[in-house]
Amino acid sequence: MAPPCPGWLSLLSPARAPIFLLLFLLFLVPSHPYSLLGNERDSSEEEGDPPGATDVPQEKKPSGEEELSSEGDTPGPGEPSKEEETPREEVPPREEDPPRKEDPPVVEDNLGPHKNIPGKKDDDRQHWGYGGGPLWSRVSRACGGHLQSPVDIRPDSTYFRPDLVPPQLHGFFISPDQPLQLNNNGHTVQLTLPPGLWMTLGQGTEYRALQLHLHWGAPGVPGSEHTVSGHRFPAEIHVVHLNTQYDTVKEALGQPGGLAVLAAFLQEGPEENDAYQQLLSRLGAIDEEDSETWVPGLDISALLPQNLHRYFRYKGSLTTPPCSQGVIWTVFNQTVLLSAEQLQILTESVLGPMGSRLQRNFRLTQPLNGRMIEASFPTTIASNMPQHPRGPTAEPVHVSSCLSVGDILALVFGLLFAVTSVAFLLYMKHQKRPSSVAKENIIYHPTEMTETAT
Repeated sequence: MAPPCPGWLSLLSPARAPIFLLLFLLFLVPSHPYSLLGNERDSSEEEGDPPGATDVPQEKKPSGEEELSSEGDTPGPGEPSKEEETPREEVPPREEDPPRKEDPPVVEDNLGPHKNIPGKKDDDRQHWGYGGGPLWSRVSRACGGHLQSPVDIRPDSTYFRPDLVPPQLHGFFISPDQPLQLNNNGHTVQLTLPPGLWMTLGQGTEYRALQLHLHWGAPGVPGSEHTVSGHRFPAEIHVVHLNTQYDTVKEALGQPGGLAVLAAFLQEGPEENDAYQQLLSRLGAIDEEDSETWVPGLDISALLPQNLHRYFRYKGSLTTPPCSQGVIWTVFNQTVLLSAEQLQILTESVLGPMGSRLQRNFRLTQPLNGRMIEASFPTTIASNMPQHPRGPTAEPVHVSSCLSVGDILALVFGLLFAVTSVAFLLYMKHQKRPSSVAKENIIYHPTEMTETAT
């Protein structure tokens, strides 16, 4: 009779195989496929200025406000200050920004009014600049908020939303016989836009265009406010809009979606940009602070990229005091090209406070603090865009390695299937070995027949 099988062999009986396979699968399966992507969401809470902030009107339009571009990396004079939001200190510069301190507002009693918003003046208000002084948060507490602008856009960390639609612009062509006011407010050059220009940002929300302005640097120093993976462009244009649900800017300040800004990067190209030349050619008439001139009407949409379908979006703030939050930012992926001479004109033509050259009028990028930047296009592939008929445009270089949800699910379940298959084959192979080994160990003894005498 064969000796009994070892006790551990009974655990491998076919009847119990499904149980062990199930336990093995449970051990391998991750918690939830979507957990691989992380719970990245925009913080819905926005610390905006109270709707009725006293100094509201004077603020420089929502978070970016500069138009014509030029290479510059440090700040230049800024705009009037305002009071708002939670008291905090100015956010320190991020790693990707040049070693430069944020230029907080300096109290200057003798500065003239700065017309950053149509019909608004800041005669009785503290003034700030980009060249030193107290922290901006001392002029406006909102400047120390958690949802500040500008920010560094890292395409590989953005969230692709295929449902995002391009901004729909209406009435952006202004007849040449309708003059527009262009002024130097000591912080930027600003073009005041007449009534009749408006846009929609998905879900039917309408915004009225108020003004546009530029941020730039200095010769050899880029001066865009937003950056892409730490890269700063020569200049940046901002077109500021007011939600039509509000009658005044003061009411909209600090309200979620109360203001919206269209932003585009300006960089050097081989040809002169005709649309921008209409503005740059008039800068000599506003070379001094608080000066203004009139320019013939033009196609405002020609100052923006040709491709409005590809952009990044996030919730931020004004980039100058009062730094009100609740601003919806749309930063286009495609850049606008200006000639080297045009960029030089932008950086060297106007003066700021006290006769100083108006240069480097940009704010350093601020921490995201958990905010998610959305992309209207997959950021895994960046393609070059065609030439703009009114002036060449190009795409910023930013390639992302992020995977879609479907790719991650396919990868997870593919690995799971492969591991399970290998485990099952090993199990079946191991299941056969004990029986053969047991048979080899059996010793057969022939039955001995003995005859007994009866």
